[in-house]
Amino acid sequence: MNLDALLNFIHTHLGLNAGHYGQEAWRELLLKRIATVGDPSPDAYLIRLQTDERELHTLTSLITINETYFYREPQHLRLLTEQLCPELLAQRPAAGRPVRILSVGCSTGEEPYSILMALRERYGELAEQLFEINAGDVDREVLDRARAGLYGRFSFRALSQTLQDRYFTSCAANQFQIDARLRQQVQFQPFNLLAPDYPAQLADQDVIFFRNVSIYFDAPTRQRVQEQLKTLLVPGGYLFVGIAETLANDFGVLTLRERQGMFLFVNAPPPNSPKPEKPTAGLALPAPPGARSTRPAPLRRQPSLRPTPTATARPRQPLDADRVLTAALALAQAERYAEALAELAPLGAQAMPPAEALALKAHLLLELERLPAAVDSARQLLERDPWRIEALLLLGRAAHRQGQMTESIEYLRRAVYHQPEAWPAHFQLAEVYSASGQSDLAQREYRIVLRQLERPAACVTPQVALIGAPALSLGDLRQLCQIRLRRLDPHA
Repeated sequence: MNLDALLNFIHTHLGLNAGHYGQEAWRELLLKRIATVGDPSPDAYLIRLQTDERELHTLTSLITINETYFYREPQHLRLLTEQLCPELLAQRPAAGRPVRILSVGCSTGEEPYSILMALRERYGELAEQLFEINAGDVDREVLDRARAGLYGRFSFRALSQTLQDRYFTSCAANQFQIDARLRQQVQFQPFNLLAPDYPAQLADQDVIFFRNVSIYFDAPTRQRVQEQLKTLLVPGGYLFVGIAETLANDFGVLTLRERQGMFLFVNAPPPNSPKPEKPTAGLALPAPPGARSTRPAPLRRQPSLRPTPTATARPRQPLDADRVLTAALALAQAERYAEALAELAPLGAQAMPPAEALALKAHLLLELERLPAAVDSARQLLERDPWRIEALLLLGRAAHRQGQMTESIEYLRRAVYHQPEAWPAHFQLAEVYSASGQSDLAQREYRIVLRQLERPAACVTPQVALIGAPALSLGDLRQLCQIRLRRLDPHA
């Protein structure tokens, strides 16, 4: 049987892409449904779908995977409650409207209820006044289940027992119902992402969660959906997608930003033009070694200035420095920056901390937005060794954050000159060139990163990768560079 017309209808009206499942699995599902309803042919079933809204909703339930669970990707919930919501609440006028959060493709409700639980954990009963939670899905059957708030044990596999006991009541064998107050605060409604217009009452959202939904869509559909979702966001509003979906949704519709080691999209113009290079008051970056003016001087390789180790170069450490460094690095890689800094504190308190500890401390301070302290630690490291790549990377990143593009570029050029195989330095340099409007130079650096990542010897130390590279797998980093290149030169 020819199912092309059916597939085209499903794609056009629901935005669902058969390719995600595989053509054979899709074909088997459709043929089984045609037989179940007793239609003689795919054409007859197509007519049914076009005229019977109930059947269209039934088919939607069958072909979408409504598998989800509470506290999925909890990193996003931490970022929301610890960083974004305090900022959003601080920006609103006294007694202003609540912060509005929307979950699209909400399925059976685990995501919006997780958002609300996380908010209640931070704000208590005030969450009822401070936040408005809306949720939508194209599948009306799962919306009914979400409103009922009944869940089996499989939905709790990532939720702590403490939260389960606090917000759920056992009501039957292996069935638990969420607290009535939470059910009342989440407003569920039908929401077709492919509809020409979105519900007017959902406008002016501060945060939208669009996680693990775009996997059903092809690239043109994903871009069209993101353009529509943008119309629901306030200026400066945030869009979360699934951690594994971020790069596949970077179309330039919204601005990709990194916060606390995670990527999300912001309804803000991209930084395509250079920012004024005004140093932050009270925070002076050290001049790059040997610099005499704001104009970068030609770089000449110099002999290493690292001190020659001697038997008395470093006093015997009372601590197990390697153990402390390993533990702190593991915490930093897990994005537990404050804990990593505390773990590192005994080494940092020494008169002459190990260089690795000083570099890691500077990185942690930078991630915790403690910019002056981060710059001070990086400066200490650079004073010991003017070619230390971690210090050059850190000072380059710090200058970039302050809009000091010339200084940032000079630090990073020194890093790639001294260690041309250090792809994190090339990546940071590409980002600064791109942000300052130097498209050709940015493209060159992104291509260098791609070439170096293809080599077996593309490894750098874990600390250099942590300091200089985004928190992505190498495969995702390659894809990010390719996306950046296409944006810089769409005709390439």
